[in-house]
Amino acid sequence: MKNYNLEYFLSKKYSFVLIKNNKIFYQSKSRGLKPLVFCLRKHKKEMRGAIVYDKIGGLAAATLLASAKVKKIQTLIISQRAKKYLVKNRIEVIYEKEVKNIMNENKTDLCGMEKLAAEKGLRGLREFWKI
Repeated sequence: MKNYNLEYFLSKKYSFVLIKNNKIFYQSKSRGLKPLVFCLRKHKKEMRGAIVYDKIGGLAAATLLASAKVKKIQTLIISQRAKKYLVKNRIEVIYEKEVKNIMNENKTDLCGMEKLAAEKGLRGLREFWKI
């Protein structure tokens, strides 16, 4: 049985990995929420009770992961809102650094998906991503 961890996947340049019963169902090197959204579209059944390794865990990702009923998320960076949301939904959270908010690339404002998740929740994310 292979013992996976966040550092292993980051060393391979993966930004998102889905594992269930020690089997990798999906892995991606793409940025943002795209890997998670693709995973929801193609592997929603496998996500229930699974472990997710995600490079950055913001509120948008937390909202989508909770809707998929994952068991655990391990992330490099997590926002305070995301952590609170995951804990409230009984999802185990392991992280290296907690930040107040996930910011946009220019660090001038909140990430657009964070704003959408905060303002419109799961419904807004589903409408935006058509999932």
